[in-house]
Amino acid sequence: MFSLFLLLSACSKQPATQNTGESAPTQATEKLTEPKPVNKLADGTFCFKKSLNQDVTNVQLIISGDHVNGFMNWIPYQKDSARGTLKGTQNQTGEFDLMYDYMIEGNKQSETKVMKIENEKLWFKKGELIDPKNDGQLVYKDVSQAKYEDGLEKADCKTLVE
Repeated sequence: MFSLFLLLSACSKQPATQNTGESAPTQATEKLTEPKPVNKLADGTFCFKKSLNQDVTNVQLIISGDHVNGFMNWIPYQKDSARGTLKGTQNQTGEFDLMYDYMIEGNKQSETKVMKIENEKLWFKKGELIDPKNDGQLVYKDVSQAKYEDGLEKADCKTLVE
């Protein structure tokens, strides 16, 4: 008798549907609203460079599945440069969430970097950086407010300075 009561209770809690000619949402409909991979890149090595006057920035990214490694060098003319490694992941939308560990003016520093490759250029997300722990590890104050800028052109990996 108790089992019958539970069964009836469970059925009575199901929302009633009216026959309006429209079908109820299905799992297939819900899946259509999930973010779809747009620019996710296949495995490979990708190189980019930007020269402005005598200043040079170059980046090499090595993609293996969702893992991304590489290096980035910012070499301004007759000034201290920043040279370091990139390590992180490629998300489903093709953006790279990376940590940039580098040396600048004789000091080690780390900085989060969000990048993407679009139209054969490498784009950096630029935004305000903060050092919340005062330990030389810079992070975006609000990554949602950061904007893509500074497109680096596709380059021959053999010509990059490491």
